[in-house]
Amino acid sequence: MSGAADGPGVRGLSPPEEHAFRLIRLAAAEQMPYFARALFAMQPAAEPALGTFAVDRHWRLYMDPALLAGPDAWPVVTAAAVLLHEAGHLIRDHAGRTGSLPAPVHGLAWNLAADAEINDDLLAAGAPLPDGVVTPGALGLPDQGLAEDYYAQLVRSASLDRFDDGGPGCGSGSGSPPVPCEVPWEAAAGMPGLGTAEADLVRRAVAQDVKAAGGRGRGTMPAGLDRWATGMLAPPTVSWQQVLRGAVRAAITGEAGRADYTYRRPSRRRVPGVILPAMRGVSLAVAVVVDTSGSMGQSQLDAALSEIGGVLATSGVSRDHLHVLACDAAAAAPQRIRSVSGIRLTGGGGTDMRVGIDAAAGLRPEPNVIIVLTDGYTPWPGHPPRPRLVCAVISPDPPRGTPEWAVTVHIPDGPAVGHGLARARSPVLELA
Repeated sequence: MSGAADGPGVRGLSPPEEHAFRLIRLAAAEQMPYFARALFAMQPAAEPALGTFAVDRHWRLYMDPALLAGPDAWPVVTAAAVLLHEAGHLIRDHAGRTGSLPAPVHGLAWNLAADAEINDDLLAAGAPLPDGVVTPGALGLPDQGLAEDYYAQLVRSASLDRFDDGGPGCGSGSGSPPVPCEVPWEAAAGMPGLGTAEADLVRRAVAQDVKAAGGRGRGTMPAGLDRWATGMLAPPTVSWQQVLRGAVRAAITGEAGRADYTYRRPSRRRVPGVILPAMRGVSLAVAVVVDTSGSMGQSQLDAALSEIGGVLATSGVSRDHLHVLACDAAAAAPQRIRSVSGIRLTGGGGTDMRVGIDAAAGLRPEPNVIIVLTDGYTPWPGHPPRPRLVCAVISPDPPRGTPEWAVTVHIPDGPAVGHGLARARSPVLELA
């Protein structure tokens, strides 16, 4: 490699190490040619005594030179498989995806989850990974899953320590803590690394190569890798959480903006001989109608309640002005709750959200906004109620039949929600 890197122990590759690395990279590219753009985008450096390979967020690759050349060097095919593993962390943006996890992030659990997401695809592609690598099966988890799903199950496990080998991990490029040798972005000399935009361009190019290779039928494309490429090349979408938060916030803000005059408190403006009324703000009240007909996905329902609760908690809705009504073909008694654990969801029969909406509209004080969480298999009112109506439809298919005068938000049900986007915070609907 040309140039050097400023960092503790980091140096450029010597000529024998450079030669060995090029052979390893070519072997990796031959094994999985659709990874070639990523393999050649990584910037290599030597870090004696690291004991492994690691990557940072800027696509810089740190390698123990003893594993490249000399008596303790890995076989070329093994080193190539490890290089493909490190490239997998960067391609799948495991570092960036930690931002969607609940804080604080459990470092070991995420490291295991990310490794498992990569390694089953590498093994399916025939990459000769070293013995003892982390796989979904070794963790007792199903193959071809997402790292976020694995992580959610691992953080509930009480026996993660048996997987902790005390090693440095794969570096900040995997979402793990940085290895000690990582070069600060602003201190790099000769290996500046890739910025966010450059890294995204490489990922998209790899995704296109993955889809092209799968389309040509050269072998069997690992299912997880094909799914990643499809998602990477899909048109950008706005998450349903963002849409739901925006809809609820807009409805509440619209009502909060209304004001009226009252003579119960005189205005501070003084006009001789005239008593002026003061402005009175609206005391916001919200009702949440929950479909309990039996076909609702619990994880999506919890996630939707979480998003609504987060908006209400910051929008001036007090606990005394929030009601939750369970409804199938009949509406249960309204509940005032502090958290999702306090909601009693009774039902399981037919579905008629009109009954729940009517019951919510009849509450006193009358709610300003009614939010309905349903799978959409219900009749809807023919005319708008006085409160604003937000329909959050939990369904794998786009909602149909919701009123044109209502705000409709589609919450996709099923595996697609498991991308780290749908996570329920606990407690969910706790208000101050």
